[in-house]
Parts: sequence; structure tokens; C-alpha cells
Amino acid sequence: MARTSEREKIMKLLRDSLIDNDGQLSVAEKGEEIFTPTLEDPVMIFAENLAKGDGKFIYCASEDEFFNSFKKIIDLRKWHNIGSFSNNLRTYLHSKGIDTSIADKNSEVAISLCQGIVAKTGSIVITSIQGIGNTLTKFPPILIVIAMASQVYNSYKQVLSLLPETPPQWVVSIRSGQLISEEVKEFYLFLIED
Repeated sequence: MARTSEREKIMKLLRDSLIDNDGQLSVAEKGEEIFTPTLEDPVMIFAENLAKGDGKFIYCASEDEFFNSFKKIIDLRKWHNIGSFSNNLRTYLHSKGIDTSIADKNSEVAISLCQGIVAKTGSIVITSIQGIGNTLTKFPPILIVIAMASQVYNSYKQVLSLLPETPPQWVVSIRSGQLISEEVKEFYLFLIED
């Protein structure tokens, strides 16, 4: 029963954030789908929305293509202080020849995984499950997110339905254009076909 209560609290917080500015309840608060399903490719919709918000979208047909592209960007941009938001991600990147440290408040560049992507809004949902924890108070100037194509959905409801029984400590939605202009100066999303 407590698990359901915690999950309901998280859903309530997310719904409250979707209430229209004029005080009217949004469709999310009423429990309805925010968007009707579409036949358009959600990956293309997301890429367009991310680009409108000044994010950089890099599609990779395979994991090898991701690593080749990522290494090229690291060399081109001369990034040296790259932080990973989890030990597992750090270990995995190291096995592929990319050295990172654990991200902290001094990291200029940080890389993370995500819970899911909402195509229609150009949003990336990140939770404490991705390893960021409670110590991060702000995002670094350059943020890189790695996602799989299977993580792209049409609605928040679909992404949130994937949360585990035990809810994460926190859930944040990075909306293209909003956080990118306020805190993050450069945002890259690598989407890997799976």
C-alpha cells in the first residue's frame, strides 16, 4: 500500500506541474492522455522538438557508431574533464576507451542515461535511478544524454509507467529550450538504435 502511495505522490507532483497558467486543470490532471497517438515517427518528432530548443540530436545506428561519434566530438571540442553520473556508466565508457570521472559540481561536461524521452514535448525524463543521486544541485554547462530508440514515447504517462514499484527519490523532466537556455549551455542527445 505504501508503494502505491509514493507512486501516487510522484504522479500528483508531475500532474500539478502540468496545470495551465490560468489555473485551469490540464488534461493530465483530469487523468486523460495529453496527446493522441500518432502515426508519425516519435524519434523524428523528438529530434525536431529538441532542435527547436537548441539541443543537438545525434542518431546512431549502432553502439559502435555511438562510440565513434562520441570520441570524435570529444576530440573536436577538446573536452578533458568529463563526468559520468554513475559508476556503472563510468565503468562501461572506460571499457570502450572513454575515460570519465564521477560528475560533481565542478564538472564542465557530464554524461547521463535517462528514464525515457517524450517525443511530443522534446523532453528527457531523468530520475535518481540513473545514478545522479541527491548530491547534484545543478547540471553542468555541457550535458550529454545517451538513450536507446526504444526509450522514445509519445507521452509522459508512457514514460512514467516504466518506473519501478519502489519509486525513485526524484524525477526531473528536461524540456528542450527551457533548461538548455537557463542552466545548460550545450545539450547533446545521442540516440542509439536498438
